[in-house]
Amino acid sequence: MKKIIAPLLGIMCLATVAQAQFMQDVNGRVVTEMTYTDVEGSPYLIEEFNKGIVTMAKDNQVYDGVPMRYDAYKDELEYEKEGKHYRLGPEIISFSIPTGDALYEFQRGFPAVDDLTENNFYQVLHDGNTKLLKHYGKRMREEKAYNSATATKRFDGTEQLYVLKGGRMSPIKKNDRKGLLSLLRDEKNLMNYIIKEEQLNFKTEGDMVKLLEEYDAYKAGRKGKN
Repeated sequence: MKKIIAPLLGIMCLATVAQAQFMQDVNGRVVTEMTYTDVEGSPYLIEEFNKGIVTMAKDNQVYDGVPMRYDAYKDELEYEKEGKHYRLGPEIISFSIPTGDALYEFQRGFPAVDDLTENNFYQVLHDGNTKLLKHYGKRMREEKAYNSATATKRFDGTEQLYVLKGGRMSPIKKNDRKGLLSLLRDEKNLMNYIIKEEQLNFKTEGDMVKLLEEYDAYKAGRKGKN
C-alpha cells in the first residue's frame, strides 16, 4: 500500500464531520440494511468492509484506516462508523481498499467516454503517461418467471477496460492484442518485440500492464535523451 499515514485524530475528524454532515445532506444519507434486501446478488465490489485510504476533493487531505466498501451500482464509497453506514460521493477524488494480497486503487476525473463522465470512479491498473483503467458497473434487472406474478430483482456485474493515452479514453478488451497495438502504433515494432520476448498473451490484465509499462519507459527514455 502507498505509504500515506494520517494521524488518528484526522481519521476521527473525518468520521465525526462526515456523520454530522451526511445525516443532514442529501448527498450523503444513512444506509440501512433494508436498502437492497429485495434484490439478489450484491451491489458491492467486495461485500466486506476493509480499512483503506480516502483523499478528499476539497483540500487533498488524506485519511487512513477508514472502514469502507465500494458500491458499484451507485458508484459511491460507503464507510462504517459505530455500526452505521454513510456515503461519500463528490467529496472525494480517490480511495484505496486493500483486500488480502490485492490493492484496489480508484480515482475519478478522467475524460468522459461512452455513458461515463469525469465523476465516475475507475480502478487504476497502470498509472503512467498512459493509463489502464477499469470501470466496474452493476445493473439491476428484473425477471418474472413463467406464470408467476412476482418479479425477481438481481444485480448483474459488468467490467470495462479503458486505455487513456493523449487525453483520449479508448475502450479495450483484455485479450485484444490487435486493439492495444493499434493504440501504441507509434512504437508498434518495439511492442511486437516485447510481446514475443515476454511471451505476453493478454489473457490477463497483467500482460496489458506490462506492455504499457514498457511503452511508457521507452517513451520517457527517448524524451530524456532529447
